Amino acid sequence: MSAVRACVEASLQATYGGLWTADPLTPGDADWMSAQVACVGARVVGVGLSEGDVVSDLWVEPTTQGMGAGTALLTELEGEIAARGFTTARLRCLEPNMKSRAFYAARGWIEVRVYPHETIPLNTVDMTKALGEPG
Repeated sequence: MSAVRACVEASLQATYGGLWTADPLTPGDADWMSAQVACVGARVVGVGLSEGDVVSDLWVEPTTQGMGAGTALLTELEGEIAARGFTTARLRCLEPNMKSRAFYAARGWIEVRVYPHETIPLNTVDMTKALGEPG
């Protein structure tokens, strides 16, 4: 589990480090035991979680971004959501994260709302994607 957490921490720090605090960012208490994991050999390079109809986490180790792990994980997470019977998936990211917003948009996700984040001084962007009919 330490390899999963290390991958999440590296991506979190590279993506958001310094945007609202100089303190190191930590991934919180997510249940990483249920995560989808992308590996190159024995090395964890990507981690994703979904809950209900939400892609709650998608992190790719910075040095391996652009090599397909994020796309593969997102496809798996969308499949999990569809298997739960949902026809629309949701996610959110921070407004300054233009790289992720472009990544999701290129894979069919649509920005539907921008609003202030609950705890940090940045805006949040809600995105959705139609998954089609279950079954």
